[in-house]
Amino acid sequence: MSETIFARMPTPEESETLELPAGEPVMVLTRRTYTADDLLVEFARGVHAASRFSWTYNFTLPE
Repeated sequence: MSETIFARMPTPEESETLELPAGEPVMVLTRRTYTADDLLVEFARGVHAASRFSWTYNFTLPE
């Protein structure tokens, strides 16, 4: 799985939908999930109000 997270200013439509105050950025998360054979099986993109969202990651590293 590969995820990319970045901040940007929202589009006018995003501002309206998310009911954002003027000047608030959004966080954009893009995820791609692959099989062991490198076949793309999931693509997801979420746009979130920066002040109302957080991400937590847990990773288990192989020995």
